[in-house]
Amino acid sequence: MLKFKPAPIYILDEVDAALDLSHTQNIGAMIKTHFRESQFIIVSLKDGMFLSVNVLWQQLPKSDNPIAKLYV
Repeated sequence: MLKFKPAPIYILDEVDAALDLSHTQNIGAMIKTHFRESQFIIVSLKDGMFLSVNVLWQQLPKSDNPIAKLYV
């Protein structure tokens, strides 16, 4: 479906929650390789998904002051 009728943006929330690290890395690499023309916002708690990103926004809770970081 992504190649037949692509959308301008996709939002995925913890699609890798039930996967181990190697499969999480595979999903990240597949998205980067096969869907270069699309934009993805992916919520993930696993580091394996972050290895294939162009831009990373990281939000970390820290007591009363949340920490936000942007990696380009």
